[in-house]
Amino acid sequence: MRSLTPLHKRMAGVAGVLLLAGAALPPGAAQAAPGRAGQQAARQRAADPLADRLAAAVTGADVHRHLAALQLIADASGGDRAYNRIGFTRSAEYVSTLLRAAGYRVVEQPVPYTDFDVTTERLRVDGTAVTDVPVLMTRFTPSTPAEGIDAPVVAPIAGRTGCDPADYDGVGAAGAVVVVARAACGYTRQQQVAAGVGARAVLLYYVTPSPANNYRFHAFAPEAFTVPVASVSQRDGEELARASRAGGARAHLTLRAQAVERTTVNLLAETAGGDPDNVVLLGAHLDSVTEAPGINDNGAMAATVLQVALALAGRQHAVTNKVRFAWWGAEEMVNVGSEHYVSTLSADERRRVAAVLNGELIASPNYARFVWDRGSGGGHVLAGLFAGYFDRRGLPYERTAPESVGSDHLAFEAVGIPTGGIDGGNLGVKTPAQQARFGGQAGQMFDHCYHQPCDRLGSLNRQALDTDVPAVAWVLGRLAENVTDVRGAAAGPGGSPA
Repeated sequence: MRSLTPLHKRMAGVAGVLLLAGAALPPGAAQAAPGRAGQQAARQRAADPLADRLAAAVTGADVHRHLAALQLIADASGGDRAYNRIGFTRSAEYVSTLLRAAGYRVVEQPVPYTDFDVTTERLRVDGTAVTDVPVLMTRFTPSTPAEGIDAPVVAPIAGRTGCDPADYDGVGAAGAVVVVARAACGYTRQQQVAAGVGARAVLLYYVTPSPANNYRFHAFAPEAFTVPVASVSQRDGEELARASRAGGARAHLTLRAQAVERTTVNLLAETAGGDPDNVVLLGAHLDSVTEAPGINDNGAMAATVLQVALALAGRQHAVTNKVRFAWWGAEEMVNVGSEHYVSTLSADERRRVAAVLNGELIASPNYARFVWDRGSGGGHVLAGLFAGYFDRRGLPYERTAPESVGSDHLAFEAVGIPTGGIDGGNLGVKTPAQQARFGGQAGQMFDHCYHQPCDRLGSLNRQALDTDVPAVAWVLGRLAENVTDVRGAAAGPGGSPA
C-alpha cells in the first residue's frame, strides 16, 4: 500500500485549483443564456433565477476535474475506490476537504454493515483451451472446502436455461460443477435447480455484447444458496459449456470467503439557511465496486453533487429551502449507506424531506438519457422538472421507472419520500431507435465498462457529462427555491404529505 503523503500533496493541488475555479457562482451567471432558448426559456429564467445561476455555474468541465482527482485516488489505491478499501477513504477525504474549505460543516455518519471478504477465488480447468479461468465468487454464497472441489464440468442441455430440473436430464449433473448462462428466471432459481439435481457448484456467465466482461453477483437471499456460486466471463463460460458437451472438461474450483462486520461512512453537509421543514436532498454513492475505479459508476454523479454544493456555498444562507448533500457509502453492497440513513430518520424528520434527487452513470460511454418517472405523485413532478429542462434545450430523453436502476433513491421511495433522478444506462443494449436519438452504437451496451476495470476517466462520454451535469444543478436550484408543486403532488387530492 502506498503512503498517503504523496497522494495528499497531489490532492491538495487539485483541491486548490477547484476551489479557485468552482466554489463560487460566477458574476452575472443569472443572466447567462442556457443555449438555444426562446421566449419560454426567458420566462423560465425570470421564474427560477437560482436554478439558472446554478446551471450556468456547474459545468461538465468542473465535474471532470473532480473526476480526474478520483482517478488519481483509484490509481494510488490499488485500482478502485471500493467501500471497504483505502480508495473510498481517500475519496471521502477529498470531498470533505473541499466542502469544509467552502464553509460547510461535514458530518460523517458511521454505517455498520456486513461485508463479504473473499480470500480465494480460483478455477483451473482441464480439457479446454483456457486452463486458468478468472472467476468471481458471488457474495454471500457458501465456500468450497479448503481443498476445493474437483469435479467434471457440465452444462444444461443445449438450448435450455437451467431454470427447470429437466434441463439437466442425461448430462450427469450429480457431483459436477454446472456452468450456465444467466437466464430470465434469475440466478437464485438456477442455483436451486442445479443444487437440486446434485451439482456441487455453479458457474454463471452473463451474455452481453462484451463477452470478455465478468460481473460479480450478489446473493439477495443468501439462505436460498446451498452450493458455492461464482461467475466467469461469457467467453470462458461458453468455452466451458462446449468442452463439457464434448465430455472432457474437469474443474478444480476453490472459493473461500467469510462474512465480516465493518463500518463505512456517509458524508452529509447542508446549507446554513433554508426552511428546515422543506429539505431538498441531493445525493450519490461515492464508492465503487472492488473491480473498478468507478469513475462513471458513480463518480460522475458524486462529483456533480460536490460541484453543486461548492457552487451553492456562497448563497447557502439565502436559499428558501434547506439543501442537504449526501455521499453514500457501500451502495455497491446494495444501498447500505442510504438505507441506514433512512432508518435513522424519525417520522418527523422524514416528513421534512420534500424531495430526494439521485443519479447514476450519467456519462456512460454509449449513453442514452433516462429520466426516472413513477407516473404520479411528487416523483412525477420531479421527472417533469428534468424533462422540462431537457425539452427547453432540445435534448432527447426517455422516461423510465425508478426501479430500473437499483440505487439509493429506492430507500427514500420505500418510505414515501418523493424521488427523482437520471441515468445514462448500464448493462442495457442500445436499440436502433435510441441510436437515432442519442447517437452512439446500436447493439452495444450503454456502458461496456460497467463494473469493469475500464470504468476510468478516459471512458466517459463528455457530451453526456456536459449536458446532464447542468440539468442536475438546475433542478436542485429550482427545488431550493420552490417545492410547492412537489409537496402538493405528494399529498394527493385533499391530502397532506406523509
